[in-house]
Amino acid sequence: MPSRHKSSKPSKPSTAPSGSTPAAAGGGQSKDPAAMFAAAVKETEARDKAQREKERQQRDAAAQRAADERAHADAMKAAQRELEGAIEAVRAAKRNGRSTVEADARWKAAKAKVIELETGERPNWAPVEPVADDADDAGDAGDAAEAVEPDTESDAAPASPLDDDAVGEEQP
Repeated sequence: MPSRHKSSKPSKPSTAPSGSTPAAAGGGQSKDPAAMFAAAVKETEARDKAQREKERQQRDAAAQRAADERAHADAMKAAQRELEGAIEAVRAAKRNGRSTVEADARWKAAKAKVIELETGERPNWAPVEPVADDADDAGDAGDAAEAVEPDTESDAAPASPLDDDAVGEEQP
């Protein structure tokens, strides 16, 4: 029985003119193989560059997240230490029979800070945080005042002619 896959007929001859490449037979739309290779290399380089940039951004983002997590952990430890100190201050005030108002206020602020760091929200009962330390503001305000203080001779308003004249003299 004859095999179906074998053909006794010769294959069809190419319609391309002799001496031409199959790429040239495409109707003038083909490119030079060197130009095609150069374009492929440029495309590969662009993809590789984009991939490297994406990986760099991912590494940077991961490093930033790690730094943020470390900073949060450090802030949490500091807030816990402050809370422990405030609790001890309340206990000491009670032991010594002193007023616990200041120690309670310190405890309340420290506890609010810990809760804020744990939950991300400041409790509604938390005391209002001061905007800035008074000692820092006094130093900054003094520096700013010195820098902005006008020169009294050059910025002063022109003197009135009446002010310069002696009393009783007439003006021309």
